[in-house]
Amino acid sequence: MNIGFIGAGQIANTMAYTMQRMEDVNLYAVAARDLDRAQAFAAQYGFEKAYGSYAQMLQDPNVELVYIATPHSHHYEHMMLAIGYGKHVICEKPFTLNKGQAEKVRAFAKEK
Repeated sequence: MNIGFIGAGQIANTMAYTMQRMEDVNLYAVAARDLDRAQAFAAQYGFEKAYGSYAQMLQDPNVELVYIATPHSHHYEHMMLAIGYGKHVICEKPFTLNKGQAEKVRAFAKEK
């Protein structure tokens, strides 16, 4: 399965390290707000592609699952973005900041 990461911070490091050791997981793409940071992260963990834009990565048809590793305050926005591009999503905790956001994410995912 081709995994794409949104975010290249501390928790992303932990997940990339863990996923490197998993069978049937391909660290395929990483996107960060800064392309240099994404490229450095990709090189460190063996990702095939690096993007300086979340939307660019989400447009890549080879990304099958997106791991959201951005600050909590951005989880809702980034999950909605990934779902909007038809991607499956895993998000670190907290999933959203409140019940209303969680309900909207669930409804949007169900719709898509």
